[in-house]
Amino acid sequence: MKIAIFGAGSTGCFLAGELKLAKLDVSVICRPRIKHSIIENNGIRLTDYQGLDQRVMPDALMTDINQSVNKSRNKSDNNSGDNEQITQFDVIFVTLKCHQLTSIIDDLLAISTQQSAIVLMQNGLGSLEILQQAFKNRNQVRQIFQGITPFNVLQQDNASFHKGTEGVFTFETCPQTHAIDTAMNKAQANISCTLATDMAAIINGKLLLNLNNALNAICDVPIKQQLSQRKTRKLLAMAMQEWLKVCKQAHLPLAQFAKVKPSLLPLILSLPDSLFTLIAKPMLAIDPHARSSMWQDIQAQRPTEIDYLNGAVVKLGLNHQVATPVNSAIVAGIKKLEQGKTISIDEIYLMIRA
Repeated sequence: MKIAIFGAGSTGCFLAGELKLAKLDVSVICRPRIKHSIIENNGIRLTDYQGLDQRVMPDALMTDINQSVNKSRNKSDNNSGDNEQITQFDVIFVTLKCHQLTSIIDDLLAISTQQSAIVLMQNGLGSLEILQQAFKNRNQVRQIFQGITPFNVLQQDNASFHKGTEGVFTFETCPQTHAIDTAMNKAQANISCTLATDMAAIINGKLLLNLNNALNAICDVPIKQQLSQRKTRKLLAMAMQEWLKVCKQAHLPLAQFAKVKPSLLPLILSLPDSLFTLIAKPMLAIDPHARSSMWQDIQAQRPTEIDYLNGAVVKLGLNHQVATPVNSAIVAGIKKLEQGKTISIDEIYLMIRA
């Protein structure tokens, strides 16, 4: 089984590393910078907050699918008889952000077949609909599945990728992901994944936690430090309450990800610091340096996925007549950061009151 990680950044490289630890055939499609870093450092280094430290080399490193596709087409058009073959994969994990998906449709079609499993690993809502519509517009049929990354990965120097919180990859059940699950369980590397059938509930439940991505970027401090301050926890609790109201009004399923029911999370987050530290101790059992992927995007001056996270809450709130002033203010705050401006938690509170 040939596996590709398309758009391998922090999460994609960590996934590629775990799949290699399971002795699977893995190709990484990434930016030239990441490719060169992996080569220069003899592989991808995986570390985590519990002491993991492994380095593995993918079977192949690729940076430009378009170039290969164009070469193949040109040779075919010229009837050279020396047509370069495009590798087609049995499984393609897409780890790009939602707003980047429309730019890779031709690439995905080139490296997949109707029997391939395309597994979307985006945060937030909308990736499935984007790909389904794009393939439909091209009269192409592909098997599309979903997955999530319920933990934080921080990209570091020397091709190192650090897992800072608990959790394992979750994939929608299909023959290919079942084979991956079997390989991981057989590996002597303390790795595993979870398979699921109701991905809608899981993705909605994951969004409840991902609402903190933007707040962490605005706070500009590690997640553990952010969660230790009631002022920022309260803001997160209010953002979560809005999503819970939207789910109730829209009859959306919501899976439980934390140790407690989704409806109890805002209550726990709103507790005074002393009580929160006592009751929510497992929530703070994370790497002290872990930060959100959106914080990383802001630092790198890249567009964020805010429209598919807090922005999705605002959009669905409008559709179902649920007020979402907290998530609206957070979206506006991130838009300012994307423009190179500054924003603070106090300013977010002022925007909500306004």
